[in-house]
Amino acid sequence: MANEVFEAVRTLLAVRDYDSRELPADIALRIVEAGRLTASGGNRQPWHFVLVRSRDGLRKLGSLVRTGPYTANAAAAVIVGYEKESRAAVSDASRAIQSMMLAAWGDGVASNWTGFGLDNVRAEFGFPDTYEVLAVVPLGYPRRRVLGRKKRKPLNEVASAERYGAPIE
Repeated sequence: MANEVFEAVRTLLAVRDYDSRELPADIALRIVEAGRLTASGGNRQPWHFVLVRSRDGLRKLGSLVRTGPYTANAAAAVIVGYEKESRAAVSDASRAIQSMMLAAWGDGVASNWTGFGLDNVRAEFGFPDTYEVLAVVPLGYPRRRVLGRKKRKPLNEVASAERYGAPIE
């Protein structure tokens, strides 16, 4: 029996090159909604998402995000902030990012996780000082056809059964 969720996980790839098509509003909102619906420790939901769709905002993000200048060419981007004081916030926000990326992929929308040194993004896009920005997730339709082929270690190198080192089958 096919499992669409597993197929999305199996085929999801980081994409950095987008065509010029606009991202329909309903799809953009569904992607952000996937983040909002993600489980969080104690249901605290220590995150805030800023959906950027304006060309000026995307160009600004492309200039600010050292690891993601291609964000300037995306159809949209989600800035993911988290509450600094929450112990589980980074884990919770990371889970939300993965949910958004999988939801996007399910709609044929590519994405990637960009980050590192995002204080300038926090300030530019109005996050309060009580927040850090964990990532900017550019979204868009891939310029080229992408094949869901990943270079991953074999399962038996990264997983065990019952105890570390015991073969998994």
